[in-house]
Amino acid sequence: MKRLFVLVVVSLLLSLAPAAARQATPEVSGSLLAGLGYPELHITVSDDDVELPDQVNAGRTLIVYENVGQESTHPFMLRLPDDVTVDQALADLGPEAMEPPAWFLDADFPGFVGETLPGQTSFAVVDLEAGPHLILHDSAVHLDVVATEATPAVTQNPPSDATVSLFEMGYEFPETLDAGRQVWEVENVGEEPHELLLIRSAVPATAEQIIALFSSESEDENATPVGGGPSFADIDPVGGVGWLSPGATAWTEVDLQPGTYAMICFVFDSETGLPHLMLGMADVFTVGDEGAPAVATPAG
Repeated sequence: MKRLFVLVVVSLLLSLAPAAARQATPEVSGSLLAGLGYPELHITVSDDDVELPDQVNAGRTLIVYENVGQESTHPFMLRLPDDVTVDQALADLGPEAMEPPAWFLDADFPGFVGETLPGQTSFAVVDLEAGPHLILHDSAVHLDVVATEATPAVTQNPPSDATVSLFEMGYEFPETLDAGRQVWEVENVGEEPHELLLIRSAVPATAEQIIALFSSESEDENATPVGGGPSFADIDPVGGVGWLSPGATAWTEVDLQPGTYAMICFVFDSETGLPHLMLGMADVFTVGDEGAPAVATPAG
């Protein structure tokens, strides 16, 4: 359990090792979410620093997350429980922390961007409730979310191309998914926090092979699990949505090229301490050539 908490919170397990040395492919110009007029929270992260404002207004917010470093990042955001102070939380999640504090899964997780490669900018629309928040990278960064008279009670949802539902232990998504840049609405209809880490495999894969790969202890990124399937060298992260509380919804942009994809979740289980992926939370789908839709094949 102690080792797992380090992997989850410090992002060693969440950041796919081979991707850390890769540069992002050039992005399609323009963001589908950026043109909708939501207030923005701009975050710039390098290998040794995170730049963001001290506070942001509550309400529906566009997160613009720019990775100018040399390492891939897999952050997520939480709102502290009302009875936990910022000082206590920063101490509990400091460099000496080896296991999750008792309050950790009582926090609210509004969603966040998915894994972001060096040179890449990711976008997500989330609903921020007033209160102290932390953004977790390889350290915890404090952000105050404040209520103002300008905070809207209701905001129109972004137009979306697909809806993905998260639950114990799997995903529900459309039977056909188009290639190209698009917006996904991601909702947690389960009873525990979940995330949608979207990865692309350079070779065909099943959900069972993806689980076996991440369960392996090999340090060779070219090694494939017993039974075949991709190696870590075949895997690229392509976005998604960070930790999301039950009942919460967030929106993210994805750019699907033809190939094989998997949705996986590294949120840890409160009883066993295992990542949800190891409990079967993985689904695989394919996208066809030349922009044609292909049948998505949930394998969970």
